[in-house]
Amino acid sequence: MLFLGLVYAQVEGIGMYPTLASTIACIIALCYNYLMHYHWTFASDAPHGKVFIRYCIMCAGAVVLNGLIMHFGLILTSIHFMFLQLLAGGAMTLWSLGMSFFWVFQGN
Repeated sequence: MLFLGLVYAQVEGIGMYPTLASTIACIIALCYNYLMHYHWTFASDAPHGKVFIRYCIMCAGAVVLNGLIMHFGLILTSIHFMFLQLLAGGAMTLWSLGMSFFWVFQGN
């Protein structure tokens, strides 16, 4: 919800281009999510330094995935930007949860 609200507010509120708004919102939401996932979702006991580096790598992949879906969706289709964002959000969720579960928050 935070993510979609930020995208909508930036595009409709201040007229920002949807891909840029989506990228900025993605970065803000991913920073917030790190703390929530570390302590609550995965209850990790791995050191923050190692986990945070892995998390940043995973986030970079999520930002690129989001940007690609938004960019090509906007130039190749006539789909509304918020619907594209929902699709990109689903793809990022699958990517992030899979990477988090199998790699990011593991103690190895």
